[in-house]
Amino acid sequence: MSTNKQILSAEELSAFSAQMALTVKTGIPLSEAVIILSEDAETAAAKKLFGSILGGLEAGEPFAASLRRTGVFPEYMTQMVEIGEASGRLDQVLDSLSKYYAREDNIAKSIRSAVTYPAIMLAILVAIILILIIKVLPIFNEVFTSLGGDLSPFAKGAMSVGSAISTYAVGIIIAIAVIAGVLIVMRATQSGRAVQRRMAQGMFKKLSLDMATGKFSSGIALMLASGLDIDRAIDLTLPLMDNMVMRERVSKLKELVEQGKSFSESAVETRVFTGMEARLLLLGFKSGNIDSVMDKISQDYEDKTDERLDTLISIIEPTMVAVLCVIVGLILLSAMLPLLAVMTSIV
Repeated sequence: MSTNKQILSAEELSAFSAQMALTVKTGIPLSEAVIILSEDAETAAAKKLFGSILGGLEAGEPFAASLRRTGVFPEYMTQMVEIGEASGRLDQVLDSLSKYYAREDNIAKSIRSAVTYPAIMLAILVAIILILIIKVLPIFNEVFTSLGGDLSPFAKGAMSVGSAISTYAVGIIIAIAVIAGVLIVMRATQSGRAVQRRMAQGMFKKLSLDMATGKFSSGIALMLASGLDIDRAIDLTLPLMDNMVMRERVSKLKELVEQGKSFSESAVETRVFTGMEARLLLLGFKSGNIDSVMDKISQDYEDKTDERLDTLISIIEPTMVAVLCVIVGLILLSAMLPLLAVMTSIV
């Protein structure tokens, strides 16, 4: 568990919540539960974190305040723990938080998996093309020169590009390193991550919106299961929305609910949910199982996100292979056809 004063990852938050939920359910006092976790911690940083939490508990602080003081737990989690302590449902809240962050982690891993393979393919594609235009084409050019022939205009252009890349290789490498460094620095800051999120949301609007809807559903389900009413649940979930389109829709939803409209009607009017989902919500309110319905909707959107990622990969992979084949084929043909013409004239 990392504790460098950055917010813990979703995987770490899920594991911590699950462990604490288990100990609370068995009736072990919070301070003893933290001691147990500290003894099982594998790193000095994790032991230090648990020691900080334990110090707050032994000083008489509420569990939520002890978590907040460390600076590595998100405000959303500390607020939910605070609600759990006040309502006497801390074990249920921690268990729900574990599932919530596990779902967040699964989505993040799906995205990383979806991005990694195309990125590797793109790197291979670029490497093959660079080798052809920097190393292979000059050899063909020497052969043509010795035979009294000449490369095609396309091959000459590609070779010129390769020559320029070789000449300015150091500058290109430095530029790439600077761009990579900027992206890493942006990733390390909250404002930088926000910029990257907006860029990604602009490129993958539908996918981003589905992810935001799933996050909203999961948050509402968690808070309703913790005993909160729908108005308070919306208030606490709104700050979680980092998708601007979804944030505007949830803000409008909040206004309509405050004006007296039902949650299901407001959700359809603001396009937060579809009509079918709104009917499920209405049944959930009538049966008293609204938290289960919201959890089911959240799971549906997670599955939809996975399907969209799989579809995106299934489109990107063959497209990149086709592009590679076309570019490599053009380069080789532009060199081979003139060579065949020269050989034919010699014969």
